[in-house]
Order: sequence, then structure tokens, then C-alpha cells
Amino acid sequence: MSISIPNLTAQCACGTVAFETRRAPIIAAACYCHSCQEAGRQIEQLFAAPPVLDADGATQFILYRKDRVTCIKGAEYLEDRRLTPASPTRRVLATCCNSAMFLEFSNGHWLSLYRARFADGAPPLEMRVMTRDRPAGVTLPGDVPNFPRFSGKFMVKLFFAWIAMLLRR
Repeated sequence: MSISIPNLTAQCACGTVAFETRRAPIIAAACYCHSCQEAGRQIEQLFAAPPVLDADGATQFILYRKDRVTCIKGAEYLEDRRLTPASPTRRVLATCCNSAMFLEFSNGHWLSLYRARFADGAPPLEMRVMTRDRPAGVTLPGDVPNFPRFSGKFMVKLFFAWIAMLLRR
């Protein structure tokens, strides 16, 4: 008996841009790294931008293999942002409403879609990573595992997703 995983839709705040995901995600995680915090602050300062950061400084993502994500409308509104020209990550925004849509690592085989872009059916948070970089005074709950860096489980899931894609990017 196979379990059916529904396709999910991630869309910008105004609904102009939308992505469809197929099958199960790799993982759902919250990141506290300095880069995600700084990028979140920068994006949130754009006109009418919806929140990126949680109250505790985390950015929540749902990671999918690239071959399981399709832009189904509004691709012409997508714009790359990098913290510096040499940054290995690009954050992609929907310029119609300044919604952060996804993060992509150079040469990565996955996309980290911002969890807030999923209206319904988003999988629950599985872990918090890079918690050593969380803002001072933030106490983390114990509802999911909290890792000071990227956990072994996180890296193993990324590796097996890459193997499943036949080592393609």
C-alpha cells in the first residue's frame, strides 16, 4: 500500500506567483544562521513585504528536490537577491508584493521554499538548525530537535535526495 502525498502550492502574498510541489519534501526545518537572519531583515524592509523571520529570529523552510518544484504562474515577477555578489545562495522574491519565495544554494539539488508561502497542508516543522546563531536571549522549545549546526539527519536526507535524482543538480 503506497501513501499518497498531495501536491502543495506555495504562492506569494498577493497570489500573482505560485509554485507547485510534487510528492514529499526532503525536510521541514527552521534555520537560525546569520545569513538567513540578515536576509530576512533586508527582505522585510522592502515595501509591503510579508514577514520572513519568526519572532525568535528563525526562517522556516520546506526543502524539495528541484525536479519536484514547478513555477505554475508569475515567473516574470521573480527576482534574485544575494547578500553579497559572491554569496553562494540566492533568495528569490516575487516583486509583485516582495514575498520571499525560495532560497537556492549554488550547485544545490534542492530548493528551500519559505514555509510561510504555503497556505494549507504544509508539513510540520521537523527540526531547528544553526541554533548557535540564534539571537541572544532566545530560548528554544523542545517540541522538535534543536541542532547547533546542520544535523547529520539533515545532511543524510539531502544526500539521499541527491542520489534519488541520480546525482543531478
